[in-house]
Amino acid sequence: MDIRHIRYFLEITRQGSISKAAKVLQMTQPPLSASLKNLEDELGVRLLDRTARGITPTRAGRLLLEKGARLVDETEHLTQELMRQGQGLSGSLHLAVILPFAWAYLPRVLARFREASPGTDISLTDVNPGNVIEQIRNGNLDVAIVATGSASRLQTMYQDDTRVELISKLGISPVLPTRFKDAPKTIPLQDLMGETWLLPMPSLRLPGMTEMLVDFWLAQGLPLPSIKPVTSLQTTLPLVAADLGISIMPPEIQQIARTTIVTRKIDPPIPPMEIAAVWSTAREPSEVATKFIEVLVGPRAART
Repeated sequence: MDIRHIRYFLEITRQGSISKAAKVLQMTQPPLSASLKNLEDELGVRLLDRTARGITPTRAGRLLLEKGARLVDETEHLTQELMRQGQGLSGSLHLAVILPFAWAYLPRVLARFREASPGTDISLTDVNPGNVIEQIRNGNLDVAIVATGSASRLQTMYQDDTRVELISKLGISPVLPTRFKDAPKTIPLQDLMGETWLLPMPSLRLPGMTEMLVDFWLAQGLPLPSIKPVTSLQTTLPLVAADLGISIMPPEIQQIARTTIVTRKIDPPIPPMEIAAVWSTAREPSEVATKFIEVLVGPRAART
């Protein structure tokens, strides 16, 4: 059945007259009558009875009136939804993000994206540095926002099928137990080298904070301190609060745990982490993913 013919049938029954329906539909009466006849011929059943009081639906017509109205509504809804998805205004976005970025910047990014794509269902997960690239490659993630010492190095590693685009830089500071609460606002790096550093496990697939710090220490001519691997930032804070080590995080972290840890500046300062968006180039991003990338890094990067 042609959905257009069903719309015509519904208007005829609504108006009770082919001539009145033709005026509402802004068409002449003969093609409207032909459309009704074609629909009845296709279905093999009479849909309307013509009486002195006008047109009334038959039993089959009443069924089509009930089911057809629902079908037309669903078709219109589907059409609008598909058009919105085609414009990147609705759909789903599978996003992975590192927690420091989530704390410092993500709320603002998502607010801007919500304005641009208000109907999108966003799925947000904490990223595992060891497998985030693989999840991007296999399509489980649309976009990942990662922290690395060098976005350009990461792009070189995965240039065949992955796009890495620098978004911003994220300042990081030492996160210390409360025994440092009376320490000066800036602490010499040398004074912290005897501490145990609580840092993420190094990852060959996604060089991040630990690799950047090792390079930084070596560049300063310092011996490597004691390093204790941690699985995530969530597990790091209680360990720092318990005076089992120190770490580095964005200074905004003290707003979350202000009574259990302290932050200080360090001399020389630790280089900022580079925050990068990562997505696959092996397939075309969805319109929703494209719009999110545009919000992050601009339209040119999203389309190349």
